[in-house]
Amino acid sequence: MDELRADLLADLLLAADPIAHNVPTGSGAVRATVQITIPALTLLGRGTDPADLAGYGPIDAETARGLAGHAPGWDRVLTHPVSGCVLAVDRYRPSEHIRRALRVRDRHCRFVGCRQPVHRCDLDHSQDAAKGGTTDAWNLAHLCRRHHILKHHTRWRVTQLPDGVLEWVSPTGRVYRDVPVTSVAFRPAGDAWLDNDPSRDPDPPPF
Repeated sequence: MDELRADLLADLLLAADPIAHNVPTGSGAVRATVQITIPALTLLGRGTDPADLAGYGPIDAETARGLAGHAPGWDRVLTHPVSGCVLAVDRYRPSEHIRRALRVRDRHCRFVGCRQPVHRCDLDHSQDAAKGGTTDAWNLAHLCRRHHILKHHTRWRVTQLPDGVLEWVSPTGRVYRDVPVTSVAFRPAGDAWLDNDPSRDPDPPPF
């Protein structure tokens, strides 16, 4: 029993969870927050300027890219080009609660007519992050890899409208709208309050 008490205490101190048997225990349960400042060109592999590890100092570009590549999220920091003062901070990779909400909303690739399920899709910024697009639910949508590439490398264009509706414009100028599946609802028969609604069309549907 004393050994169990010691294990529980260690779990509480290291992971704030006394039932860590479902996750790594001991030091493996510790989740660290690491702050690294990486120039954008270094992150993209097009520069060699060193990154800065908070509390330590400069680190080489390869190590910085490795740490960034395994991070669950990035905070993008916009600075003044002359003074270096921070102008804005936002998140590039969406949080898990945003991912969950969008998986429920989209269910499949949001290109018109495509039905690839979300687990085979990328979560894409409708307005590119590099052009000021924010990482939030009203600027993200699931696209399969084929249509993700099509969006970025052809003349197809997409705009996200309210309620998650995507408006696609083809290279010839034709407009297509993709509406999330979850925005379509069916009413059970016998809803008296709707049946008494004078604005409701009295004619039955032709099916």
